[in-house]
Parts: sequence; structure tokens; C-alpha cells
Amino acid sequence: MALDTAGKRALRTRLIIGPTLIAVIATVFVLDRSVTHGRAAAGLLYAIAMISMFEYVTMMRGAGFPVGRRLSMFAALVLHAMPFFFDSWSQLDTELYPVVIVTLSLLGVGSVRALTRTRMARGLEELGANLLGFVLIAWPLFFAQGLALRNVDALFWAVVVAKCGDIGGYFVGIAIGRRKFIPHVSPGKSLEGCIGSLVFACIVGALLAPMLLHRMTGLDTILVIGLSAVVNLMAQLGDLVESLLKRRCGVKDSSHMLPEHGGMLDLVDSLLFALPAFFFVIVRIT
Repeated sequence: MALDTAGKRALRTRLIIGPTLIAVIATVFVLDRSVTHGRAAAGLLYAIAMISMFEYVTMMRGAGFPVGRRLSMFAALVLHAMPFFFDSWSQLDTELYPVVIVTLSLLGVGSVRALTRTRMARGLEELGANLLGFVLIAWPLFFAQGLALRNVDALFWAVVVAKCGDIGGYFVGIAIGRRKFIPHVSPGKSLEGCIGSLVFACIVGALLAPMLLHRMTGLDTILVIGLSAVVNLMAQLGDLVESLLKRRCGVKDSSHMLPEHGGMLDLVDSLLFALPAFFFVIVRIT
């Protein structure tokens, strides 16, 4: 599939922004390995979560959905501050308290707001939209913060595998993509690109494992490839779900924050399912 002028311009922009983002991530990684021990990554994820939640709220409200802007943002603000108050991330029971407490609080406040609405259906829609954004965005990035504070190397492994899968799928799709995968959700996604994404992610995951997953015992090559496949498949699912959300809201991008990339939510959509899945698998097997 040959690229037209607009496609070439878009590719050039991606090749500028991509390395810039990689440089930021690399800087955070170096800081965390030597000085901040996961807190720099957790802080960056805090900022990403707040921007993504703001984009979600703005996008939904623009499509006519009743979303409580202040309530959603405040709940996310509180949740993503909590990981910094743990002495250490090591006991899953304790680590789940913040996400459960804040979610139940959001549910409680949202329910009271729904009961006071003159139009009951409107109140229920607001409650559902608030919870959807919180579970879809705040939960995953909270567990990503936890992964940063548990084992920042593992976090970066998962992020690199997920994003390299995105890149591999993009270029495979451009080169040989013919069969549309789910055109009613994501017209540009091809079956060949999805397969290429999976293969590329597994290769990258296996190559990086000796450097980034060496602290985890019992991970052989087959298990690492399996983990890479889980991360990639969940990343592709997250990308499709965000595409579905944007389609329902009638927008191409979650915002115009990053040229040719869209918004922050567009940038991290592939991580929203991948990082929590990786977090719980890693906690289970290690």
C-alpha cells in the first residue's frame, strides 16, 4: 500500500514525535533506576491519567453524554495520589484498598446525585458514564503506578512490548495489510497488521526479557513469549475499545494535543488493558 503525500507527512511527524516520547520515557527510566526508584514513572503516570481523564470527560460531554467533570477529575486525582503514600507495593490485599474505596465513593456520590436529578434517566446515565471513565482509565493507570513502584523494569518491559507491537502492526499494515479486521470500529486496522503486531511484540519481549525481567525468578523463554502475547492482545483490545468510544462520540481523536497522534488517551489506549493484565499475571506468578 503506497503512501500518498498526506500519509508521508503524517509518517514524518510520527517519526519526530515518536523519538521525542521515547527520550522522555528513557530519561524517566534512567532516573528511576538510579535515584527515584519508580516514583518518577509513577508521577508521569499520574499526569497521564489526569490528562486522559480530562480528554474522556470532554469527549463524552461533547457527544452529549452527562459526565460529572469535577466529580470524575477529583476521584482520579485522589486515586492516583494514593500510591505515593504506601511504604512499599508488595501486598496485593493492601494495594487494592485505594481503588475499591475510591470507586465505591464515586459510586455512592454518583448515586446520590442521580437520586436528586429531576430526570432520573439522566442521573443514571451520568453515573454510568462516570464509572466507565474511572474503570477504563483511572484503574489501569493506578495499577501501572503500582507496577512502577513494585518493579519499574517490569513496567518498562510491558510498555515497550505494547508500543512496539503498535509500531510493528502499523508498518506491517502499511506494507501488506489487505483484510480489514473490524472495519466498523477501526477502518484502518487490518488482520495482517494485527498478526504482525503480535509477532513483533513477542520478538521484542523475548529480546528485552534478560535485561528488564531478570529480577523475576521462574521466567523461561516460553513464559516470556506467553506474557508478550498477553500484553499484545490486551493492547490491541484496548486500542479497539478506545476506537469504539471515539466512534460513539463522533470524533477522530480524543484531543489535538499531539500532532498525528491525537490526544493523550490515543497515545495510551493500548496500555489500558495491557498493563493491568500484566500486573496481575506478574503478581500471580512471582
